[in-house]
Amino acid sequence: MDDITAGIVAFYETSPAPDLPRVPGAEIRERWAMTASFLNQGAPDRPVERGRVIGMRRGEPLTVDLYAADGEGPHPGILFVHGGAWVAGSPLTHDTLTKRFSERGFAVASVDYALAPEHQYPEGLDDCVAAADWLVAEASALGMDRERLAIFGDSAGGNLAAATLDALLDRDGATPFRAAALPYGVYDFPGMLELPEDAPFVNGRTFAWQIDDYVGVGPDDATLATAGVSPRFSDHLAGFPPTFMTVGTHDPLLQQSRDFDEALRAAGVESELLVFEGMMHAFLQIEALPEAGEGLAAMVAFLQRHLGS
Repeated sequence: MDDITAGIVAFYETSPAPDLPRVPGAEIRERWAMTASFLNQGAPDRPVERGRVIGMRRGEPLTVDLYAADGEGPHPGILFVHGGAWVAGSPLTHDTLTKRFSERGFAVASVDYALAPEHQYPEGLDDCVAAADWLVAEASALGMDRERLAIFGDSAGGNLAAATLDALLDRDGATPFRAAALPYGVYDFPGMLELPEDAPFVNGRTFAWQIDDYVGVGPDDATLATAGVSPRFSDHLAGFPPTFMTVGTHDPLLQQSRDFDEALRAAGVESELLVFEGMMHAFLQIEALPEAGEGLAAMVAFLQRHLGS
């Protein structure tokens, strides 16, 4: 493992200091972009259309980056929802991971949803729902098979992807997505507030900052236990598609994945949870780790099984 990779691993495994100052969203975005520039150095050379405008939201364009699959379509399609603690990240920060899906035969649309704190809940979620509607309507023109669509979201993106499924089910009684991949996501905001002070990368105190940034309420507000914020509390879990999750034992979100997997299974949904010993948060993007390749391969196999290769 090179020094840069070791530094990124250490970042995700470091416990926040008790006197850690709150970092503004703009500074977090700069740090994410810097880290992503290292993570994306090994990105394969794949065709990408950047910034396709799919509509207007709040007077601003809503865009997606489009990653083409090889060969003639229609291909299975993925709506990709990047992570970034609701305040950071973009299609570019997850460029390598997205390209790994496209080189394995999936056509991908990665949505550049609105970020907090400038755009608080539910604006980012609304963007994801709008992107889902657009993807279904335009699937054929994009070389996708609208009957073979999946949704992907990691970390905060896993929260948004699951909340998107809930919103579609609440509105339509069904979802166009035939599978979901939700690595190391957040599904229960009240549960996150119970993280111990020595939890690596994020603890209950630092998560309260994210609640303030993203939802704009206090830690005791009832909004946190609603399905749009905490999909574990959805009344529509039985309508979720087959779902794949993966997480590491060194990730403070481990229990979140275990609890959501249990909730989905109790609702009768096929749910697969793959836990990697010793892995930290966001390990799928650290390709120097063998577990990153193993996790990606398991996820791709799951999606191919439910969408067709």
